[in-house]
Amino acid sequence: MPRSKFERFLPWTGAIAGAAWIGQMFLFRTGDQDSPGSMTTAAIRDHLALNYAAIGCLVVMAIALVFFGTALRSHLRAGEAREATYSSIVYGGLLLVAAGLSQMVMWNWGLINGAADAKDDQALGILSFVGFFGFAGMGIGIATTLLGAGLAGLANAVLPRWFAILTLVLGVLSALGTAGIPPGGLVNYLLLPLWLITAAIILVRRQGEADLSLSLKGSVVSDRTRERSSW
Repeated sequence: MPRSKFERFLPWTGAIAGAAWIGQMFLFRTGDQDSPGSMTTAAIRDHLALNYAAIGCLVVMAIALVFFGTALRSHLRAGEAREATYSSIVYGGLLLVAAGLSQMVMWNWGLINGAADAKDDQALGILSFVGFFGFAGMGIGIATTLLGAGLAGLANAVLPRWFAILTLVLGVLSALGTAGIPPGGLVNYLLLPLWLITAAIILVRRQGEADLSLSLKGSVVSDRTRERSSW
């Protein structure tokens, strides 16, 4: 059965999520330094449009990851003979990441529309610490996703072996980083969008190869049917 346009589009949502993560990294302008407690109401209000755009990137990423989770689960499920195992773990992990992003959106709204809007420096100082470490809330979901996808790639050959090994290593680093052990958190934060974009490209290529294989098989069956009918 041929794929619909929506099914062919789904893998690209991983690339959209990766691009959105890169976008928020460059758009947020909350202080002079990238450190907890350095946010100021002046910096936030002076760059209000950029900060709104950055929050928008987080929203886009969270939605895109739910869509990408569907595509990734379907791809991994194709290599599972009996019941869904790794695919369910990966999908659940991406849902946790989306929930973590929702938390980041909430804290950033508190910063921009709450403390900064009210010019409450005391509240801003507290929220700045929470907001700075808000990424940690995504860590468990990211680690779960990467570990599940890496194991699925190695066990069922549904991903290139080099990518499966890299994914597994990143999953371990993500888990360590979430537990406060460097450099896992920093490495995962910077490499997450690259992993998402690469995973999206791999899924698109594998999807194309599968469609081509089905098309060739269908062509062979059709030729044989015509041959038999001519007898």
